[in-house]
Amino acid sequence: MYYKESEKLELKKSFGEWKEIITALGAFANKKGGMVVVGVDDKSQPAGLVIGKNSIEDLVNKIKNNTDPVLYPSVDVRQFGPCDVIEIKVNESSDKPVFAFGKAYVRVGKTNQKISNAELKVLIKKYSDSDFDCGVLTKKVSGGDVDIKAVKEVNKTVRLLDKNRLTNSAYLCFCVRNDIFPQAVVKAARFKGGNMSGIIDMQEFNGGLIRLPDQIMAFIERHISMEVVLTGEARRKEHWEYPLEALREAVINALVHRDYTDKGNVQVRIFDDRLEVWSPGLLPKELDISKLPGESRSLPKNRLLASVFKSKKLIEAWGSGFQRMFDGCSANGNPPPGLAEKAGAFVTCFFKNVTENVTENVTENVTENVTENRVAKLVEIISDNPSVSTSELAALLDVTRMTIHREIEKLKARNIIERIGPDKGGYWKVIKKQ
Repeated sequence: MYYKESEKLELKKSFGEWKEIITALGAFANKKGGMVVVGVDDKSQPAGLVIGKNSIEDLVNKIKNNTDPVLYPSVDVRQFGPCDVIEIKVNESSDKPVFAFGKAYVRVGKTNQKISNAELKVLIKKYSDSDFDCGVLTKKVSGGDVDIKAVKEVNKTVRLLDKNRLTNSAYLCFCVRNDIFPQAVVKAARFKGGNMSGIIDMQEFNGGLIRLPDQIMAFIERHISMEVVLTGEARRKEHWEYPLEALREAVINALVHRDYTDKGNVQVRIFDDRLEVWSPGLLPKELDISKLPGESRSLPKNRLLASVFKSKKLIEAWGSGFQRMFDGCSANGNPPPGLAEKAGAFVTCFFKNVTENVTENVTENVTENVTENRVAKLVEIISDNPSVSTSELAALLDVTRMTIHREIEKLKARNIIERIGPDKGGYWKVIKKQ
């Protein structure tokens, strides 16, 4: 048997170092778990440990009285050469941070380092359950501030009302304009080059969360390239430099799973060589970022919010979103997306398509001409038939319903058309011709 100190092992000569033993156990619990061996010197030689009648019981009580949450390690007596040693093991805690003597430590290499206040705040956020989305809205709103009809419809299957009072999720999802939670405003920008020193275009989205994915995707599509691939078939194929469905998945994930107690905003950053989606808050403690997408499951931080999105068929609640993003990138010819935790946020980074079938200028010209012709035809159809459905528009223009939704959002943003009434039973109004 041989003991050597490491990130998961610390050696102590005797029970006289009980404070250091407890500190080490707390540090192990805040990392990946570990073991303290008592009765071995720093040269891995038996230290001649004397185990008294109550030595182990006394140490266990000291651990219990000086850790919070309380640690319950396993304690084993083993023979090491001519002497006995004590092995004290703790697993990684599922309730971090663990404090020892009122302070939190973490194991770094062979040392136990005190966790800084900033790191402590991040750790507490990651390992605490937030019920922000289930909370009752404390500020008064008028009937025109929220789509009450939509709230009541969803409330039939998802509890959005608490004793007839709006929950935060009800307001966030169905507000006409978000004037209460500034952190829920989404910011998107197209930057020049590979950093944020030069802004080409930017936009903020502060409406109900349910409507934001289409609006954000419309902004993204204005700032990424698309080519029309001629396949010889009747229906043409649009090929974007980033997989649209994967981008949409990342955007929806950010809206649903972000930490709404964080004052930061969801951000979409478009650079020359990549596109990043920043979501305030970290991954659930049960997920290991290095093992995604293979080892993933549904662990919504905002369960009520997730239920609303599921009721609208915007998410599936199977934890398969990461896999769809990776699959989408592969199918589109893009490298796998990068996943990282930075500055207290979860970041999904998409990289440009590694192959280009046409030059950038040709792509831009084709995209511009095709889009302009399609939009003009769309406005003409709406003008002639204000009650036309998106499915009918898709069939008439020989594109997908998703493409129609994107073009409609662009036209609404430019005040060319508006929707009068609900999705079912309403109609379109052309405000101005192009």
